[in-house]
Amino acid sequence: MKPSRVEPGRESPLAEAVFVALETLEQVAPEKRGDIPMPRISFDDLYRFASDPDMTMSEELRLGLANDPRLRADLHRLIGRSAPGGLLLAAAASSGTITTRHGTSFRMILRESHADRSQIYVVITLAAKSAAPPRALFVINEQAACQKVPLPSPLNGTVQLLLDADSAIVAALRDPATEVFVQ
Repeated sequence: MKPSRVEPGRESPLAEAVFVALETLEQVAPEKRGDIPMPRISFDDLYRFASDPDMTMSEELRLGLANDPRLRADLHRLIGRSAPGGLLLAAAASSGTITTRHGTSFRMILRESHADRSQIYVVITLAAKSAAPPRALFVINEQAACQKVPLPSPLNGTVQLLLDADSAIVAALRDPATEVFVQ
């Protein structure tokens, strides 16, 4: 059945009532999950977080990622596509905690600090010294969702971070199920 054309100014009273009701509902009760209002995250905000190493995660983005599986999947795809070294994989036989990950352009090692055992060095070695230097480390897992750490400039093809050994990011890096991207 072909839809009929409505002359301007002669819209159906029922259609008008539906539009008014939907508009009123949106104003009175914004989209919710439980009691937490769901923020609207634009693609630009998501892209900026994935591509700008200095941009921190806003509270709105954190809430959106925690409650929206499609938003998490979109962010995951953006990060995966923009990471030149791709995913840093754990050793295939890893069942416990890990200390080494390998990618196509990077190698990452977790090493305990000799000066302070409560700290861990994250050492990222570039496969080719002429490769574009990494700017951010993304850690994606179920417990920590998505974390981003801006990276300092490499020195002689190596980037070093010093983190607290008991931090959530170190725990996630040691977990073989965690996906790690260097961008």
